[in-house]
Amino acid sequence: MRVCYVSPEVFSWGVHGGFGYITRTLSRELAIRGIDVNVVTQKRMGQSTEEYLDGVKIIGFNSFSNLHYPINSFLSKILSKNFYKKASADIYHSQEVSYNTIIAQKACPGRKHIITFQDPYDEREWRRIAKVDPRYRLSTKNRVRLIFENRVLASGCQKADGLYSQANFLSKRAKILFSLNRDPIFLPNPVSIPRRVDGKSDRPTVCFLARWDPQKRVEVFFNLARLNPDIQFIAMGHSHSLEKDIRLRKKFGKISNLSLTGFVSEQEKSHILNKSWALVNTSIREALPVSFLESLAHKTPIISGENPENITTRFGYHVTSDDFSSGLRKMITDPSRKRKGEEGRNYVEKIHALDKVIQEHIQVYEKVLDEKN
Repeated sequence: MRVCYVSPEVFSWGVHGGFGYITRTLSRELAIRGIDVNVVTQKRMGQSTEEYLDGVKIIGFNSFSNLHYPINSFLSKILSKNFYKKASADIYHSQEVSYNTIIAQKACPGRKHIITFQDPYDEREWRRIAKVDPRYRLSTKNRVRLIFENRVLASGCQKADGLYSQANFLSKRAKILFSLNRDPIFLPNPVSIPRRVDGKSDRPTVCFLARWDPQKRVEVFFNLARLNPDIQFIAMGHSHSLEKDIRLRKKFGKISNLSLTGFVSEQEKSHILNKSWALVNTSIREALPVSFLESLAHKTPIISGENPENITTRFGYHVTSDDFSSGLRKMITDPSRKRKGEEGRNYVEKIHALDKVIQEHIQVYEKVLDEKN
């Protein structure tokens, strides 16, 4: 069995988003188990057309970054067709439906194609993110583009041999958005669970784990540090914009109880999550981020205004009206904080444990390949 992941990114070459993290984790773990895996994705700076990462062949197609949008996007996708053929996979697995999914289907019509909905954007999600990112404002131009795009992507969903979703509430959203005639099946994302958690810091400590881009509103986290000097704040990650990253570090870097780590290794990330009392998520919107699962795997509750699958209310502190300071104070004084962390870890072990989820993916692939067209 040969599997090809169709993904907008892979967690390397300076790009560290959620889709890329999931793609890299799944492909690496399948390769460890002896399955032939390729990833076809847009080529990034410093990346060759063919590279090996964790024993997985990464096939990168040209992004035409020297040209302006939308010409570069159009050329990139149209000319990527041969790269999917080169992967020569038995099953093509898209991490979210996209134009890449459509191209892969057209390139390899005799092969199996499945989709996992990671974060489908309906009009409500566009409105939410537009509050912090003007590019998402629903202008007439954007509305027309969305209507056209959703119709095209819906056709890709209809042609797929299997539809899945990383969270139950996203399954419902995708069904409405793409007019699906069936419910996508729940197929969770995997997360590594540390064997032991060494214990929390003696000083109240909270962390931030996400890219420093508009949707994530990292400035809210930084301002919380300024307002709560008795709490230690650790901000992992960086902005994809070098100019913005420099500007943020210059503006907030002198806050004494705030550590700006930049991008960290998996080992350092685990260490920070281990000692933190809570993960603070300040995003304007989320699907079900891997950071929530990673945090809970370390017995670390969540403070967030987002509540996917009721995870925040069950294993943390659901913030309303952007009152993160109240959430922090409640976390510090809550005698059930430790219990919430332990129950969160139990939840992740039951649903999202790495070995379990990888085996579920293998079973899905075997089932889809066994089905007749």
